[in-house]
Amino acid sequence: MDIRSIFEQMLVLLILLVLGVIASKTGVVDAETNRRMSRFALIFPQSAQILSSAMTVSAGMSIGQLLAVEGEAVLVYAIFVVLGFLAPLALHVEKADRGIYSFMTIFGNCGFMGLPVVRSIFGDQGVLCAALVLIPFNLLAYSYGIALLRKDRTGAGFRWRTMVNPPVIAAVSAMVIVALDIRFPSPVVRAVGIMGDMIVPMSMVIIGASLGGMKLKEVFADWHTYAFVPVRLILCPVVVWAVLRLIVHDSLVLGVMTVEAAMPVATFTTMLSIQYGGNVSVASRTVFVSTVLSVVTIPFVCWLLPM
Repeated sequence: MDIRSIFEQMLVLLILLVLGVIASKTGVVDAETNRRMSRFALIFPQSAQILSSAMTVSAGMSIGQLLAVEGEAVLVYAIFVVLGFLAPLALHVEKADRGIYSFMTIFGNCGFMGLPVVRSIFGDQGVLCAALVLIPFNLLAYSYGIALLRKDRTGAGFRWRTMVNPPVIAAVSAMVIVALDIRFPSPVVRAVGIMGDMIVPMSMVIIGASLGGMKLKEVFADWHTYAFVPVRLILCPVVVWAVLRLIVHDSLVLGVMTVEAAMPVATFTTMLSIQYGGNVSVASRTVFVSTVLSVVTIPFVCWLLPM
């Protein structure tokens, strides 16, 4: 495990987040600009990142093996859904914010943080497995996840039309691309990859701008944030490891799934909260705190759990 690489990855993200705070404080990015940036990031770079993960890996696995990994990833998210229901109740979160806390329990930063961290620990062999995790992740996030955020503020809950959106279409397309090992011309792969890479700076700047619009007391005062973060960073990977080790005999798959489960709260939590009415303050500060602390907890989880 290359702890230095993990630390450097976290430091890059934090620097970008600080730039977002500066942009907000200096008036370069206001609330409306941040909302529009969020919408753009979710439609284009997020979808491109999903497709890029499928276009740039070499399968080297049969369809049966790919489906087995997908089945294990689905089991992971079934575990997260249960934990997402229990965590807000255990923490005595107000009813109006239970949806956002459930969302943050279920969805870690498996994309642009998870993939580089997995590569630094497991090498290129772990990248395909990590990319496959993104498929059920996105299908669930843009259906059940949006329902959780809507229910908090509007009571609307799940809407079928939220299932038909660019990230979900990209996730289904990614599964087809990987299963059939479809190859694309180099210019297409590069263009999609460049667009997907935009999600890294954009998402962190958006989060930073959201934090910049908050008072300092709001960022650090809520005890729920500090009670919740160990659930996301420690409890989630421990439970996933304990369940998967009973049925998964491939140490690489077990390791990748556990490390992905140890990721901090997904940065797109803030962007989706802006778009669908979730509590942006809770989302932004929890993403920030969990990202900072994950530089310590991810190496700790790797040391604690035999993989």
